Amino acid sequence: MAKIAPFRGVYYNPQKIADLSQVATPPYDVISFEEEGRYRARHPNNIIRLILPRGEGGTDRYQVAARYLREWEKEGVLIRDEKPSLYPYQQIFISPSGEIKKRNGFIALVKLEPWGHGRIIPHEGTSPKPVEDRLRLMEACGANLSQVFTLYSDPAGEIEGQFAEVWTSPPRYEFQDDDGVFHRLWQADDLRILTEVEKRMRDKTLLIADGHHRYKTALIYRERMRERFPSYTERSPFEYTMLYLTPIEGEGLLILPTHRLVTPREPFDLKGFYTALKKCFSFHVFNFDDTGGEKAARESLFMALDKKIPGRYSFGLYIGGEKRYIHIISKEEIKVKDLLKGYPEVLRELDVTLVDGFILKELLEVEQEDVGLLKGRNTALEEVHAGRYRTAFLMNPPSIQQVKRVVDAGEVMPRKTTFFYPKVATGLVINKIVPAEEVALV
Repeated sequence: MAKIAPFRGVYYNPQKIADLSQVATPPYDVISFEEEGRYRARHPNNIIRLILPRGEGGTDRYQVAARYLREWEKEGVLIRDEKPSLYPYQQIFISPSGEIKKRNGFIALVKLEPWGHGRIIPHEGTSPKPVEDRLRLMEACGANLSQVFTLYSDPAGEIEGQFAEVWTSPPRYEFQDDDGVFHRLWQADDLRILTEVEKRMRDKTLLIADGHHRYKTALIYRERMRERFPSYTERSPFEYTMLYLTPIEGEGLLILPTHRLVTPREPFDLKGFYTALKKCFSFHVFNFDDTGGEKAARESLFMALDKKIPGRYSFGLYIGGEKRYIHIISKEEIKVKDLLKGYPEVLRELDVTLVDGFILKELLEVEQEDVGLLKGRNTALEEVHAGRYRTAFLMNPPSIQQVKRVVDAGEVMPRKTTFFYPKVATGLVINKIVPAEEVALV
């Protein structure tokens, strides 16, 4: 069963940090180099110094993060709740279609379960380097600095209903981020709420939406801590990790695509690449020139991408230096699935499997680690225009039904297939892992 527990969260002291937008950030893995610099300059206590630390004076950057964490606690910038609590969390935002959306969830500890087994299920694969990076940071700081984003099914809204009185009370934090998303966080320590939520969550399966590397990191950390503390119990704090949980049926659950950016190895045979693509795909070209038309061509490409054709693969392509954007669609008579014979059937229906598994891997021979990943279509194109990458592949997002089919089949999607929006802010609450303490069970 999914075993959740309240915890004594560490949070920014409102008496010292009145506006949380000055210190909160998105998750570490969606922050660009430019954004990192902006957050770092925004406030000396910005959480960026913990989640993306830099070495200082010859000191290892992970130890720098640990030092900042200790100093901020000592100075009272970060303080800890007296009582074990759950943390209801609400986000209000405008969707790409212009609608005002609201997403409710809560932050809690959840008992760790083996990767791919039990009731906590991944939907994407992971890479070793990010896991090693997050593990070194976790070991240095002894804390979960951000939440793993998970989904559960609750069509009747029973879990959300347990926080009914909380949603109408003044929040601990309320702020707007750089993307215009409003964030509201509460602290709930009422025993009735804790008990009811814990009881109703027992039979739930949790799908990891975002934070696969952090979850795998927590599993490795647990094993290392078990070796250090052989007398551990099921209530040892490293047996749990910090999660954000929200219902999969919620109106505010949006999936956006993650676009692929690459620079093919030289010499790049552009003509040969196009010839190989045209065997299986139709090209719909939107031309522009130096004197104008680029904006119109870009908008035309975006409109074409939004008109998803059932049963056909499609993606956008831009190669730097060319004066055109291309909407690429699989030919009706071509069985593109035959190009992906090494993949399970449930993965072969995904556009991203085609791009990652055939075009990038087979045609361009690009290693996974060399693929840039970005959320915004405009941002992806600008990266190529600026010369930081040679080629942009603009993707359509998978549907939540496709995600569920992959999970139900026991498979995982290619890395960064999905971009669940909006992201959970980092800096709302920290889970400090103190081996001598025990997790409070209700």
